[in-house]
Amino acid sequence: MKDMTVKTIDAPAGRIGGYLITWGEPRQRDLQDEYFTPQTDVGLDWYEQRPVLYHHGLDGALKAAVIGVIDTLRPDETGLWAEAQLDLHKRYVRAVQRLVDQGVLSWSSGSLPHLVEVKADGQIERWPIVEGSLTPTPAEPRLTDVHTLKSAYKSLGLDMSRLGLSGREATREESSNEEKAETMTENTGRALKRLPMADERDALKTSKIAVGSEYDSLDVMDMLHGYMLLRSAKSFHGVSERYSNALADKIHRAKLKATKADELAYSTQTGFGDEWAPDLWSQQIWRKARQDNTILPLFQSIEMPSNPFELPIEGADPTVYFVPETQDEAHLTLGAGNPIPDSKVGSGKVTLNAKKLALRVGFSSELVEDAVIPVLNVYREQAVRAIADAIDNVLLNGDRTTAGAGNINSDHAAPAGTAKYLALDGLRHLPLVDATAKALNLNGAPTLAKLREARFKMPGKYAARPSDLAWLVDSGTYSALLGLSEFLTVDKAGPLATAQTGQIGFVDGIPVFVSAEMPLTEADGKVGGGQNRKGQAVCVYRPGWYVGYRRKIAVSVDYLSYYDSYQLTATVRLAFVRFDDDVASCAYNITV
Repeated sequence: MKDMTVKTIDAPAGRIGGYLITWGEPRQRDLQDEYFTPQTDVGLDWYEQRPVLYHHGLDGALKAAVIGVIDTLRPDETGLWAEAQLDLHKRYVRAVQRLVDQGVLSWSSGSLPHLVEVKADGQIERWPIVEGSLTPTPAEPRLTDVHTLKSAYKSLGLDMSRLGLSGREATREESSNEEKAETMTENTGRALKRLPMADERDALKTSKIAVGSEYDSLDVMDMLHGYMLLRSAKSFHGVSERYSNALADKIHRAKLKATKADELAYSTQTGFGDEWAPDLWSQQIWRKARQDNTILPLFQSIEMPSNPFELPIEGADPTVYFVPETQDEAHLTLGAGNPIPDSKVGSGKVTLNAKKLALRVGFSSELVEDAVIPVLNVYREQAVRAIADAIDNVLLNGDRTTAGAGNINSDHAAPAGTAKYLALDGLRHLPLVDATAKALNLNGAPTLAKLREARFKMPGKYAARPSDLAWLVDSGTYSALLGLSEFLTVDKAGPLATAQTGQIGFVDGIPVFVSAEMPLTEADGKVGGGQNRKGQAVCVYRPGWYVGYRRKIAVSVDYLSYYDSYQLTATVRLAFVRFDDDVASCAYNITV
C-alpha cells in the first residue's frame, strides 16, 4: 500500500503533492461505506484550479481561508494525484507547511450533494471535485473526503455557476456554513463528505447566484451623481471596480441610455465608458519564442567528485617494428639481443576546473500575492531556461581573454569582468585563437566544397567520421545553406532529423544545428565594435570534448522576512575540456 500522506515537493516554493483520491473496491470502503473507482467522473475539465483549505474550513484559527491552489490533477493506477501551490504569505500557512513536512496531513477531496451520484452498493459514479483540504483526520486513513465553501471560490474568482448552487446557498455567510458543518459532525459522529446545503425545495426555486454589495442601498441616480462629484475633484483617478460594476448593473436594470449627437459612448472614452470597462488579465503567460538548447546535449558529461578533477586520456601509442624470424636461442632472452625492440605506451590527462554561472532576482511579496499568474513558478522556469541558455553560450563562445582587445566576443574593448563567456574557453576559441590553422576564411557564400575544406582542417582521423561530427551555425548561415542543392533538409532526412533536438539538416551526412547563441561577427570571425554581419559555421568532433559538472543547475527561492521580499538564485558549476587542439574547425566570414 502506498503512503497516502501529503509530501513536500519544493519546500522553499511551498509546493506539495499527494493522492487526493485513491481507488477502492467493494471490500475497501471509507467510513461512509462508499468507494471511488477509476471510472468515477471527478470533473477534471471543470476548472484549471481548485481551492485548498485546512481541515475543511473548520479550524478555529484558519477558518475558511484559502491557503493554496490545486493546479495539477492526474489520475494513475493508484488514484488521483494532486499537486498544489501553498500561499506562504497567508497567516498560519507556514505552520501548515511544517505539518506537511512532518507527514501528519492527508488530502481530502470533496463535492456538493446535488452533484454526487452513488450506486446502491456504495460505488461513487459521479464526484465533481470542487475543493481540496489538508487535514489530519481524513474519513479513512487510505481514502479521502472533503467539504467546500463558497468563499474559497470567490477568493479565486472562479465561476460557481457550474456548481449549481441555489440562491439561498450562494448568499449564505461563511459562519453559517461552519456552524452547520460542525453541528452535523457532532450529530453524526463521523467526518463529513459533502457540504451542508439548503433543502431541496429551496434548491429548486432558483438557479441564480445573488451577490450582495455595499452599494445595494443606492439607486442608479445616486451613484451617477456620486460619480460626477468624484470626477470634479483634481485628485480623481477613477472609481473602484466594485463601484463601476455596481453602477453598470444598475444602469442596465434601469434601462437608462445616454446619447449625444453624432457620438456614441465607447469602452475606451474617458468619462463615457472607459471607467466601466475593467482590465482583465489572463492567468496564462504568453511566452516568447526561443530556439532550443542544442550545444550541451552534443557532448559527453561526467560528475566531478572534486574540483579540480583529473580525467585520464590515452597517450602515445607503442612503436611497431619490422623484425626478422626468430632463429637463435639467444633471441629468447629479454635483453639487448632480442629481435623485438621495446617501447612505451604513453599516458596523459586533462584537468577539469569548474566555473560558476549564476543569476539572482529579487521581487516583493506583494507581487507574488497580487499577480494574476503564479510568479514563483514562472520565475523559476525562466531562471532555469536562462541558465541553460548561458551554458550553451559559454560552451560555444567561451574566451578567457581579458585584454583590451582580442576576445572573440569583444574584439573592440575589454569585456566586462562579469561577462559569462570569461568562465572558460569554448568551441569557437579553438580554431579562432588557439589553432588558427583550423579556421577557413570563406569570404563569400557557403558552398559544399568550402564546407568540406573547413571540415578537413581537422585531421582525417576526426574529419572522416561523419557520425561523430556536428555543424553548429547561426540562423543566417543556415538560411544560406538552404540554397545548396546538396543540403539534406528535414523533409528529405525523415526520422533521422529528430535524432537531436534542434537538428535541421545534413551536409555530407553530418547533422547541422542552429544555435541562438552563435553570433554574427565581423570579417575576422570575432564580434567587434563595427558592423557584425558575417556568419560562422563550426565543425566539432563531439567525442573530443567533455563537460564536467561539479553542480548541476540549482534554483533556490528564499523569503527574506525582514525585507518582506523574495530572492531567487540559479547557479551551475561546470567545466569544459578537449582531448587535443585538433577537435574543432570553423568557416568564418560567411556572407549571409
